[in-house]
Amino acid sequence: MSRCDSNGLARKYATHWAALVLGGAGLWSTSLPANAQGIPATRATYTREETRELLNEYSDSLQDRNRFGNGRRQTVPGNPAGGVTPEMKAMRPLLRSFSENASQLTYSMNDQISRFPGLRSLYTDALTVSAEAIGLDRRASQLGDHHAVLDEFEQLDADWRELAYKLQSVRGLPAETRDSIANLTSLDQQLRNALNTKPQINRQELGLEAAGLARGLQNLQEEIASELARSQQTQQLQIQAGKARQQILTIVSLSGDSQLDSTVLAREFKQFEAIWRPLATALRAQDNSYLERDIRRVSQSATKMHELLLLPQTIDRSQLTFLAASLKKDIDEFFARTPLKLVMHLPKAGRALATADQFYGVCEHFVDSVNRNEDEDHLIEAFGYIEDANRSFADVFGVINSDRAVAVLMRIEQSVETIRSALHVQREDFDRSAAIELAASITVLTEQLDQSTKNWLAIDPQSFSAACRNETSTLSAQSAAIHNDLVRGVPVSQLQREIDETYEHWRTAYKYLIQCQSADDRAILGRLSGRLTPALVELRTMISQSIVEQTAHRPATRR
Repeated sequence: MSRCDSNGLARKYATHWAALVLGGAGLWSTSLPANAQGIPATRATYTREETRELLNEYSDSLQDRNRFGNGRRQTVPGNPAGGVTPEMKAMRPLLRSFSENASQLTYSMNDQISRFPGLRSLYTDALTVSAEAIGLDRRASQLGDHHAVLDEFEQLDADWRELAYKLQSVRGLPAETRDSIANLTSLDQQLRNALNTKPQINRQELGLEAAGLARGLQNLQEEIASELARSQQTQQLQIQAGKARQQILTIVSLSGDSQLDSTVLAREFKQFEAIWRPLATALRAQDNSYLERDIRRVSQSATKMHELLLLPQTIDRSQLTFLAASLKKDIDEFFARTPLKLVMHLPKAGRALATADQFYGVCEHFVDSVNRNEDEDHLIEAFGYIEDANRSFADVFGVINSDRAVAVLMRIEQSVETIRSALHVQREDFDRSAAIELAASITVLTEQLDQSTKNWLAIDPQSFSAACRNETSTLSAQSAAIHNDLVRGVPVSQLQREIDETYEHWRTAYKYLIQCQSADDRAILGRLSGRLTPALVELRTMISQSIVEQTAHRPATRR
């Protein structure tokens, strides 16, 4: 593996640290056990019975959501004969088989998470697909007109196609798992044919991501104008950035049309990529840190849209080289902003030299791998070294008492995440940033639910009014506490207790809410419940699978 540049700030700091260690500063680490390095995640999965119970609860909530009335179709065509439509007859056995196979895949993924950590971030998606399939199977067995379940099937189709797409990036899965995925994909296609529907994508999420990308491109336009000198080249960059933004705004507009074929959206996005990729290359050549930040954000958002459209996964090697170079700059900036005296007083200062040297070195190793045109598997392995080095780096320097240094540490984490996204690698460890975002969403939903519950019971009092209000109020308070604790960095083992208690309060509150008979209130409560249940399940699953404990040293090598 190549070593870091002797002219880099990282190496300069390393030299200073080496001198201090040789001069007696090594006593910093004398009280630390030799193996006390790293905070690895201990894998924790549900038992099969727990998974089955979770699936049944989840599917029940989705079925009740549909009874509350949250479908896209406002009217359901009648079935004059009053019997079972031919489409429903064809759908039922296929759906039963899909439901059974989806549940089996979920059980298998649960069992395999310890061997394939890349499944961790996809497990909740599998729970969602399984729960949707179970609930849809129940509904289909009770109804005769297939039109009544088209909304639900199209959502199931979109969710399964996205999950199957993501599972492609998890390497080394057993043959039986790959066969199960292929079988489910075949059943999904047969169901589409039976119902005469087109392949679906998650259009709402696509529209939101496109809107965010448009804002990112607008920020980029402003940075080009303020950071680059006036010239013909700058004008051309502004023109191309404007064209890219307008192309994305077209997608924002089109994504709201649920009847529009998704191939149209894919075609429009490919036109955006044809504009963006050469523009990004030209902007990277400017070597401007402000532009680099915006390029990184736009690229990450574009990668997300690429995935939502289920387009073939490709790796842009020029982007990887740029991202790795940016990461090295982030490391250099961290050292530039970090006074040496702060490093000397870190609890793990004795590891500072080796950790900094390792991180810088693995970044250069990754760039070398890209430049040597090594295959995708080698690139992912080289990125694995970056992930390990980043964990060690954060373990040593994460407690530093400097706001400026911490800001750069956060940017380093973002850079690593962007490289992961560009390589289409599923995250293996606990993603606290994603958990914080999810917890914020849950907090807002529980606050709205609490207020909506009070509004309902004020107009339509029930014998259980006091108990119901108490449950939703407690649910809201506990959700806010979890959000706060995630931001504060509370250990996941503590968060697990909190999320388990919160989930139990939600189960109790839900039993009261489904008794609402007021049409307007049912619609509101149903909409909120339909969003809250999957969010709580996702956060609970994330936390339960990532109990973090201070244990022995985890070597910075790939397994």
